[in-house]
Amino acid sequence: MIRQIFIIVFILIKISFSEGSSSLESKGIWIVRHSLYSKEDIDSALIYAYNSGYNKLFVQIRGRGDAFYNSKYVKKNSNINNEFDPLAYAVQLGHALGLEIHAWFNTYILWSANLKPEDSNHILFKNPHWTEADQYGKMDYAIELSANKYPGWEGVFLSPLHPQVNQYLFTLIKEIIDNYDIDGVHLDYIRFQDKFYGFNPTGCEEFDKIYGIDPRDLSRGLISQRFGYEQSYIDSIQYLWKQYKVESINNLLIMLKEYKMQLNQRIIISTAVKPHIIESKERWFQDWKSWIELDLIDYALVMNYTPKNLEFNKLIELINQNINIEDKHKVIIGIAAYNQEAKSVVDKINISKLNGFNGISIFSYNAHEEDLNWFEPIIRTFGPSRN
Repeated sequence: MIRQIFIIVFILIKISFSEGSSSLESKGIWIVRHSLYSKEDIDSALIYAYNSGYNKLFVQIRGRGDAFYNSKYVKKNSNINNEFDPLAYAVQLGHALGLEIHAWFNTYILWSANLKPEDSNHILFKNPHWTEADQYGKMDYAIELSANKYPGWEGVFLSPLHPQVNQYLFTLIKEIIDNYDIDGVHLDYIRFQDKFYGFNPTGCEEFDKIYGIDPRDLSRGLISQRFGYEQSYIDSIQYLWKQYKVESINNLLIMLKEYKMQLNQRIIISTAVKPHIIESKERWFQDWKSWIELDLIDYALVMNYTPKNLEFNKLIELINQNINIEDKHKVIIGIAAYNQEAKSVVDKINISKLNGFNGISIFSYNAHEEDLNWFEPIIRTFGPSRN
């Protein structure tokens, strides 16, 4: 611990003499969907981003199973005038300003409010059996939304294991790629909610057809030495079940990669990922190390949102230990603006650069949209702005 503190102190002393001395290749910022309700909202966010020197904007066009764009499949968010297309306008203005516009798409999360959707055609009502189930068999669609949840509960999720879910999501993403001149698609919540999820009944039945074991029996302790199974067999089945969940998410990215190869224009695929590169796979079945190595994605935006410099640096070091040096340009370090001072964000930008990462993204514009001066120390680390 003393050694780690010494390293961080050394880094912070070093960056105090070199702040802003080297420019970043990728200067990104997430813009939450609440800033896309009107032209005026979009003008404020994008012109600010342009004046501040950002070059990659991740604009949230799918939040909770709705659309901030014109879709044949999904109803537009009720806060948007039906004649207005937020994504089309953001692309038009963004490109006029020379900014990259990435359509930020919440992938498997479907709903998180305390009341059910007002839209009777919402996918939660139309296909409730596509939703996730926990290790006890309780499906997300059956949760009493107004009741107290366990502290880590994030919402109702679609199940990557259900054979129709990835095709449905691919159809939605393809519609956006086909109809909008976006620079990229940015996939958020491309993971399971937690380790004890992933037991959608249809998905479990599909696994059983292939391997002859119901994975729910693994969680119930029925596949054990007590019932005559060899430990080597148990270990093999557990590994196959974990890989089955990992690959269920990978399959969506494979579909997108194959579609990309058919297109004439370049489209960037990026994902928001958990910051612990090993735990990300083991707990959330989000194998972003392989996504990078297999060229399934162009960028991984690592949500390294801790306010603590030591913890932040440890997660950066772990990435360095697990990513090939030639792939480091595919990693963009995400830094939170909502839980720390601006100077602390500056420290983390410079720690990222000193660790060899030349891209950052700030979460989010909306954290301080009522006081944009808060961001000034961060903007100064970018070097000269466009003003």
